[in-house]
Amino acid sequence: MKKSLLLLGVIAAMAIGAPAYSQYIFMDTNNDGVCTSADALSSSVTAVDVWLNSNHDATGALDDCTDGDPTHHNDFFLYDIIVHTSGNGSVQYDGYTNSMAGFSILNPFIVSGPDAGVGYNGNSYVAPGLYKLGTFQVTVDGTPVLTFLNTNGSSGIQSPATGFGSHCEATTNFNYMTLGIDFPDNCGTASPTPSESTTWGKIKQLYR
Repeated sequence: MKKSLLLLGVIAAMAIGAPAYSQYIFMDTNNDGVCTSADALSSSVTAVDVWLNSNHDATGALDDCTDGDPTHHNDFFLYDIIVHTSGNGSVQYDGYTNSMAGFSILNPFIVSGPDAGVGYNGNSYVAPGLYKLGTFQVTVDGTPVLTFLNTNGSSGIQSPATGFGSHCEATTNFNYMTLGIDFPDNCGTASPTPSESTTWGKIKQLYR
């Protein structure tokens, strides 16, 4: 039953008038457990952690299930992640390590060009909250950017979308909270910034 939820043929557009949710999935490269401008990719970065807050949005506001059933909550028993590389450089995906205790592989780690996807399934529901899902091992060339993909556009990747299976009914995909359909809040790695500040650059121009 759980695995069948992932066999989605086509992920449709959001249904008009459906209940709105807001969870938050984000990346972290410096082990501080948040996504900020400090999480830029460089040759020194070899791991990208992925976190999910299943009952809070990016501002930290509480957002429990609003499907009308008071017994439903934004817990989860499975998750899928699909990521994409763009920008000035590239990311070689070397592997993925799951961090959720009791979860086992559901959709295998597969790389397809600039994209990579993976999915894991638990033996039971975990309570709503903030969880480190796992870590992508990477080799970075240049200063690329890593982002989440809402849905699967890559041949060979078995995960259907970035999302998680929950007691909450969701909107389009039954009990599968999908990024871009059920919640918009996500944060990938930051764009690289110049090594010298704008102010210092202006000062140097004055003395040329």
